[in-house]
Amino acid sequence: MSGTLPETERERQVRHLAGRLLTWPDPEGPVSVDLIPVGYPDDFPPELVDLTDLRFLGSVVRRRAGSLVGIEMVFEGPGEPDAVVSSYEAALVEIGWERIEHPQPMGGGGFEVRGFGQMTLLADKAKSAMIILHATDREEGGSELRVRYDPVHAPETIRNIGRGMRHEESMLPPLKPPPGVRLQSEGTGGGGGRWKSDARAQTEMVPMELEAYFAKQLEAAGWGRMTGSADDTFAWSSWLIPDSGEWRGVLLVLAAFPGWRQLSLQAERNMPGGRQGGAYAVSRLMG
Repeated sequence: MSGTLPETERERQVRHLAGRLLTWPDPEGPVSVDLIPVGYPDDFPPELVDLTDLRFLGSVVRRRAGSLVGIEMVFEGPGEPDAVVSSYEAALVEIGWERIEHPQPMGGGGFEVRGFGQMTLLADKAKSAMIILHATDREEGGSELRVRYDPVHAPETIRNIGRGMRHEESMLPPLKPPPGVRLQSEGTGGGGGRWKSDARAQTEMVPMELEAYFAKQLEAAGWGRMTGSADDTFAWSSWLIPDSGEWRGVLLVLAAFPGWRQLSLQAERNMPGGRQGGAYAVSRLMG
């Protein structure tokens, strides 16, 4: 898939304009930007080419004083974002790249709003270059994968990650909405014995169906259903979280308004004496 396709004068002008629009001020000096449809530059490491079966759309190339400072390749195709990233990551690890653990946003897990996607960071053996993999959902189905290659800032980035604070790990597994259902997050977070995720779902699905859809994902994550019930306006279920000590969970679905469903997933640790976990901090709010 290397090389460039012949282009018309109109296409050349559009590509030139897009390159200008993608250029931003850089404190280290002027950076030029070039778009290569269905191609990549000759000085891109050849071992990083053809690591996926996804459709290759092209690349954005950034240079400073003629030297390569970054490449971003764009792919699209079938598969969920986490599976697409995992597949590309596995191919990089196989040729010697190493996954770099980086701090995750506090309050991970819970109801996932489409669009944020899955991201991971890898570095070469010498830690002199890094690759960021970022996959997001496409409205028409499948995923878009962006592969960002940075041969300049890896050492500084890895040092900064090492200094980063590690947050308490969420007890909530990620929950994806059914196809065609749009979620609006109303906050996810926790700590100190309690985690909570709230969202609104735009759908006509009855609460029983929606609860059952999310319940399958909880079971896949290892949660054990204890009890629950459902009617035309409300569905709930309680859960045991295995291998977690005294943690319990509850899933709620309420048909409060026409066309919308209120969702809540909670996990709490039963403290000695029957008390439950305390401090709760909302870590992100999305309108």
